[in-house]
Amino acid sequence: EPAADRVWVALEDGGRTALVDVGDGRVVARYRTPGGPHNLTVAPDGTVAVALWGSDRVALIGERRVRFVRLGGAPHDVKVAGRLVVVANQGDARVDRVRLDGRWFASVPLRADPHDLAIAPGGRRAWVTLEGSDDLAVVDLRRGRVLRYVSTGRAPHDLLFAPDGRLWVTDRRGALHVFDGARLVRTVPLGVEAHHLAFTPDGREAWITDHGAHRVYVLSVRPVRVLRSLPFPGEPHHVAITADGRWAAVADHGNGRLVVFGVRRHRRVATIPVGAGPHGVWAAG
Repeated sequence: EPAADRVWVALEDGGRTALVDVGDGRVVARYRTPGGPHNLTVAPDGTVAVALWGSDRVALIGERRVRFVRLGGAPHDVKVAGRLVVVANQGDARVDRVRLDGRWFASVPLRADPHDLAIAPGGRRAWVTLEGSDDLAVVDLRRGRVLRYVSTGRAPHDLLFAPDGRLWVTDRRGALHVFDGARLVRTVPLGVEAHHLAFTPDGREAWITDHGAHRVYVLSVRPVRVLRSLPFPGEPHHVAITADGRWAAVADHGNGRLVVFGVRRHRRVATIPVGAGPHGVWAAG
């Protein structure tokens, strides 16, 4: 069962999704999820949703079994809002909504292919980055429509709401942007290609990977500033902070492992072999 120091990881090149005990340094379980498992998330009830980017399906892992939901297109990112799995369908310019029991709910068309998405506090809206655009799409998940497009003038990649309610957006050109609603309030230069991000459970820090710079940046949330720039021995993709706040687990895509840092001292402490092509990582607890 999920524990406070466990994470889920999508093994994109291995067609598996694994549960990893970071504290013990071992893989606890593996589930067959063919089709390029890419990004993933965990619902409050423990259901794991996985975007199978190399296919047209998402996988739902729960109660020791895997269900597949065929959506068409190419699902790239997944987040949970209440009892819905929200899917950025990069191959078909839409956001799909699927119930946690696997039943398709409805889709929302977009004016460009979505890339990554974040659920706003309250669970009623999704903010979505778009391929080939500087816009963020704001989607009303209950009414099933786009509320507006927010022009950023930047190169938005991944995004996540901080515990204080502000939206953090990584930039493909190597920066972090912080939005308060639709207003850009802070930009922090980082490296070459700011990639993915996670917040510590206490809301005080954010960890951001930079694939191009081969680094992991640790930032304070209030005020927004860089605390540490950590060299990374590989290809950093997603990062997850364990629920107990002790470990930061970073997917090293090219070397088939998780690289583990101690959150308190910002030091690399371990590597855990997990399988081919780890990409998405999400805390289990």
